[in-house]
Amino acid sequence: MGPTVRVRIVSRERTVELALEDYVAGVVAAEAGAETEVEALRAQAVLARTFALKNLGRHTVEGYDFCSTTHCQRFTPARNVRAAQAAQQTRGEVALDADGRLIEAYYHASCGGHTADIRTLWGAKGPSYLRGVRDPFCLTMPRREWTERIAVSRLETALLLDQRTRVEPPLRSLSVVRRDATGRVERLAIEGRTRRIVSGWDFKLIIGRALGWQHIKSSRFDLFHDGAEFIFRGGGFGHGLGLCQEGAHVMARRGSDHRQIIGFYFPGAKIAQISVASRQDLLWTTPPHGATSLSRIEPWSTTANSHATSATGRIANALTSQRGACPGRVLSAEGFRLCYGPRTDRRLAERTLHILETARAELGVRLRAAYIARPRFELDVFLHDSTGDFVGASGKPPWAAAATMGHYRMDVQPVALLERRGVLRTTLRHEYAHAVIDALGDGRAPLFLSEGLAIHFAGEAPSVVKHFDARFDLSEDELNRRLAQPSSDAEMRRLYALAYKRTHALIMSRGEETVWRMIAGFRR
Repeated sequence: MGPTVRVRIVSRERTVELALEDYVAGVVAAEAGAETEVEALRAQAVLARTFALKNLGRHTVEGYDFCSTTHCQRFTPARNVRAAQAAQQTRGEVALDADGRLIEAYYHASCGGHTADIRTLWGAKGPSYLRGVRDPFCLTMPRREWTERIAVSRLETALLLDQRTRVEPPLRSLSVVRRDATGRVERLAIEGRTRRIVSGWDFKLIIGRALGWQHIKSSRFDLFHDGAEFIFRGGGFGHGLGLCQEGAHVMARRGSDHRQIIGFYFPGAKIAQISVASRQDLLWTTPPHGATSLSRIEPWSTTANSHATSATGRIANALTSQRGACPGRVLSAEGFRLCYGPRTDRRLAERTLHILETARAELGVRLRAAYIARPRFELDVFLHDSTGDFVGASGKPPWAAAATMGHYRMDVQPVALLERRGVLRTTLRHEYAHAVIDALGDGRAPLFLSEGLAIHFAGEAPSVVKHFDARFDLSEDELNRRLAQPSSDAEMRRLYALAYKRTHALIMSRGEETVWRMIAGFRR
């Protein structure tokens, strides 16, 4: 069978394990099932495979690699002959950047004449091949332009649903403040009795979630106020990054092969052949130019240019730091400085750092799915040798497992104790989530939402929900107040359960990506 991946079929609520190439065929069938041009299908297969190799384990916490929705790649188990042939004909082919690393394999329906620049679209520092290219090919296709009329009253209602676009009614005007070089709206002003500035992409998402995705099809649009309506005239469909499927169709029809198509939409990218015989091999890729060494690709890689080695391989010892005294030994990695005392085993300290690095990478993927740039900060992590040391340093009660101060410092109970209790991993993920939430929302997010989302990310829900008591109900203000200083371990557990219940309801009704964007919306 060869290497396999685990896919969650969301519509059927079941997980299947299947061969990598069968997964690629299922993605091509779902994402480009109507495509008839062979070389366009082959290009789609190469990108689907590249995405899979770069993002293997994206849903490890949930017990599978990929979901079947657009959060990962759309996937269907139904057999499509052309899609299966495209996967087989390109078997083992991936797209690499100029340095021999797997590319960020973005694709979309139509760019409307120019692909997007990731820097101005999402505010992310992206690779050079995602800066946008002029695309004359898709201009002959159906989605090159669109027009939509939306009633002012419907827009006003939709905009009120999200804090980033909420202005005091009535809605008076919408206007483009800045447009980027690709023609997309970079910043848009919303005016009622108050005024907000929002990114063009955020505006598209907020309207889409409230009114349906068929209205604002891309962030490449002009708009006009016409009495009781706003008129939107735009081009393209989707985010516009990477390969334009309609443009690829035209290129293939005019004689380009899949290598030329990928090279056009990802300037500098090359197709390479890799060989994988087992699932473990999916974590590795053969370096270019006949090199003999291997570079491991981190399963939750979040940057286009990162090759990850093992955590211990990246750890560097340091004796001093200008960020504050560290009385013991130090381990360092990107985003972290970990201090530990003489009674803490080095192997446990290294395991702690690895858990934090993995949490950082996975949370980066989740934020990217919400179109949020991961905040950059350095977190000092103190592993205390005793509970007394922890209490003295953090000011927290002895029954607290760990404590995070903003997004600068984390204090942790003796890690050997947390490991014996089986909560080391979830505790570290919980506290790191708090640090990211603090950085995203400038510390202004409500405590109940911060705790609930941290519990969700840490995977603590099964142990938390058993403490839920329907008779224990509090207003949001009271819940936030008591979460700030619970009187006992038992009360803390009930407060956590209530906070998680309310946050989980938001996640189920609006999606996790929306909740992360709500957190970011608290920043002023």
